[in-house]
Amino acid sequence: MLAIVLTLAVLLLQVPDHAYSAKLPPSPPPDTSISFPPFSNRTLLCQFDKSVGLPANIICKSSDPPGQIIFSNDDDVISVRYQYRKPVALWKKGSPYAASFSTQFTVQFHRDAERSVKRVFGGGLAFAITPTIDVGSSGPESFGLFPIEDSTGKPAGGRNTKTVAVEIDTSRDVTYSWDPPIPHVGLDINSVNSVASRYLWDGPSFVDRKIAVFIDYDACRHRLEVRFQNVTANGKPNKSKSKLWLSYDGLDLAASVNELSYVGFSSRVPVTTDGVYFLYDWKFSTKWVLAKGSKH
Repeated sequence: MLAIVLTLAVLLLQVPDHAYSAKLPPSPPPDTSISFPPFSNRTLLCQFDKSVGLPANIICKSSDPPGQIIFSNDDDVISVRYQYRKPVALWKKGSPYAASFSTQFTVQFHRDAERSVKRVFGGGLAFAITPTIDVGSSGPESFGLFPIEDSTGKPAGGRNTKTVAVEIDTSRDVTYSWDPPIPHVGLDINSVNSVASRYLWDGPSFVDRKIAVFIDYDACRHRLEVRFQNVTANGKPNKSKSKLWLSYDGLDLAASVNELSYVGFSSRVPVTTDGVYFLYDWKFSTKWVLAKGSKH
């Protein structure tokens, strides 16, 4: 018996290492984690229609004292991008892993203090995952994400934009039949005709208040969740005090965006006399997990 045991031990020691490693999934890519403030043009890029003829620090302006970024334009409604300069990895071809992500930011849609009526005004801001960092010819009607067909909200020419965005639309515009004529949050996948949307609040409950937004994507379940918290009423951003506002099952990020994509904000900024946007903070992080449908 002892001879048999010793023989088996020798045989096991002779099994090459790759026989074990072949049974294990490869190591996932490194996670990403970014956090602001402080906001810096070395890590974040402000992009908009260059025909405006203004420097970026006028459109994406640091507050005084510093701490927030103010999006504004005195002359016209424009589309503005404010994104992390480096692309981040969200999936990897041939890998069983994909990136779940969490992002949170605090924003205020601010109207002039002299206005007697506090109402929702035309504009909006979206957290966006895009293939490029350049706003290009994308107009304010699409939050600066990509050119669209006005009749459908779908990308012009039927192209695949490789874009996913969570839009916070504060307008009551009835121009587009495909867009809810009320303030809403919507999930956009390769179109600004949202695959899911929900009414926000009335004007006094949303405008001129600090609102924390929490967005979480689970790559295992293909589920995206959006939560809101009225920071003005509750103090500091705190996810445990937020409310689930929108959820969507069936978002396969690996099938919707590029492996390396840009993250940040895309917006429709109103004329300054109508309002400006304040961005107080922003965090974004990824966690690589075994993707849904993986054989490992």
